[in-house]
This record gives sequence, structure tokens and C-alpha cells, in this order.
Amino acid sequence: MKKYIWGISIGAAVLIVGAFILGRFAFPNLALSSLPKPELSEGERGQLGIDKNINEATIDNYLNRADAVYRDVRMLKDPGNYEAIGGDSYLSGFVEGFEVVPLPYLVNVTGLPEAVGATYTGKTLFTNKDGKYIPNYEESVRIMEDLFPKDKVIFLMCGGGGYSGMLKNMLVALGWDETKIYDVGGYWFYEGEHKVEVKRELPDGKVVYDFYRVPYHEIDFSALHKAEVGQLVEVTAPEYSKMIAEGRSFLLMVDQGGCNTADQLRKFMQDYLKNTGQIGYKIYFDEMKETSLYDKVKFYPSAVVVQGGEVMAWLKADSDEDSARYNDEAEFSRWMTENR
Repeated sequence: MKKYIWGISIGAAVLIVGAFILGRFAFPNLALSSLPKPELSEGERGQLGIDKNINEATIDNYLNRADAVYRDVRMLKDPGNYEAIGGDSYLSGFVEGFEVVPLPYLVNVTGLPEAVGATYTGKTLFTNKDGKYIPNYEESVRIMEDLFPKDKVIFLMCGGGGYSGMLKNMLVALGWDETKIYDVGGYWFYEGEHKVEVKRELPDGKVVYDFYRVPYHEIDFSALHKAEVGQLVEVTAPEYSKMIAEGRSFLLMVDQGGCNTADQLRKFMQDYLKNTGQIGYKIYFDEMKETSLYDKVKFYPSAVVVQGGEVMAWLKADSDEDSARYNDEAEFSRWMTENR
């Protein structure tokens, strides 16, 4: 009798565990707790952008979420003198689950404390000019979307909280949803249970850093293509289709040689891109007919707004309503801004 009851118990346990595992795969969000909305801390921490609810003291409660990515944005060795403010210029450790993407490789860093001095001043994906983030490479936006997926919750951390706050501001300016981004603060203040030590002292007193332990995203600038603000990069049908499949956001011109209207629209679009610090793309009409875009755009030229892989708006060359946008640059810019 006991064996029979035990068998039933084991069987029930297997079913329960199996149902739980199946549920985690079939309905992953069922197992995820809801998150508080991002909320700034008070005082100096809030000025840095550090979140009030999800920070160094509480991040352990929000690790290993299937709907999130975790990014530490320090350099392995920062040229800045962070020891002067009680920190470490080296990446001395990180929180388990966080992957390292150095902010100074993404954008030029300004506004550091005087005692820290200057940080890295080499190549960056973007240049920040008065709050406008201008891509330096054709691949800049794509890399950002790969490293910081828009469909995920994004937890950011650095040494003291400054770099992560700067990156959140950058992502929001580039079109990310600020309600899905948390500045967790600084590793230097983390006292949780998921610390991965990189810094260690040898028996002879020498300090070494085991950077091989760090999950690190390297950016190979030599493999990227320099972008000029206002540039319209030509794409083929397969390239366009790949950009759509990747869920990218971009501006596109459907072009055609030997067309005066296309020449004028091309100038309007390049001027708009220059004024907003962007690069765009163009595809020739015959090439475009080999893509899904031809389901919508039937005539050339046209300007197309794509957000997250979805075609959101386009100019219709046969439309009286759109005629002013083909002939008046201010009307074109207004239409473009309204549909971004």
C-alpha cells in the first residue's frame, strides 16, 4: 500500500514539475513578477539617474529574467582616475548575469568629475553634440539594437552610477522606451550575493585582474563603415528585407534615376537627416518591387518611415494630400517629424 501511494506521489510530482517546465517555455511571462516603474532616487543619486526601487540593494531580486538583458557599461581599464573619487579605474568585479558593454565605445563621454579627468577619447559609435546622438558608422544603430534589444527590459550598471545614467539618456534620445530601462547604479556599492570578483591579490602582494572572467562585448571599429550625417546608404532588396526582419528603425527613400521629383525629394531627405544628425537609406524602385514594401508603395519617389521593422508611414506620389510634401521642404520636414 505504501509503495502504491509513493508511486502516486512520485507520478503527481513529475506531472507538476513537467507542467511547470512546460509553462515556463510556453508562457514564460507567467513566472515573471511585475516590475515597478522606473523612479528616480532622491538627491545626488537621482541626479545621476539611479533608480529608487531597482538598484544595488535590490537587483538580486530581479536577476535571471527571461524578459530582460543586463549590461555593465564600464571599461576593463578606464583612463579616468576613478581612484580619486573612491572607485576603481579597473573593472574589479561585476554582478553575475551582467555583460560588459563599455559606454565610452558607444559615445563620447563628457561631464565627468574634475578629479577623474578625461576618459577614453578614441573611436565611438555615436557622437553626442548638444544632446543629439549622431551615428559615426552605418552599423551604429544596428549594433545598439543588438546590444540593447528594444523588446527587452534593460538593466544598466557601472561603477558609481554615472555611466549607466548617461547611457539611459542616450537610449531614450535614440527612441528606446524609458519605462523599460533601469539605472541600477554602481557596482562599487553592491553588497548582494551574486558578485563575481575579477580583482585578486597574489601571495607576493601583487594585484591582478582576471578579465577572462568578464562576459565582454567587443566592438571592432575597423570592420565598420564610416557614415556621413545626411548620407543615404543604398540597400538591395535582400538587405532591406534583412533590416525589416531584424526589427530595425530607419528612414528610407524609394529612389529613381532621371526623375526631377526624385532629385528634389532626395535633397529634402538629406537636409532633414543632416539637421537631425542621422543617416538614412535608399532603395531603387525596381529593386524595391522585390520586397514586401511594394505591397504599400506603388509609385516613385517616396519617403518611408520604419519603426521596429514595421512600415509606419510613406509618401504617395499620386496623392494630392502629399503633393505639398514633395514641393515644400518645410512641409516635408514637418511630415517626417510627425511620423517618427
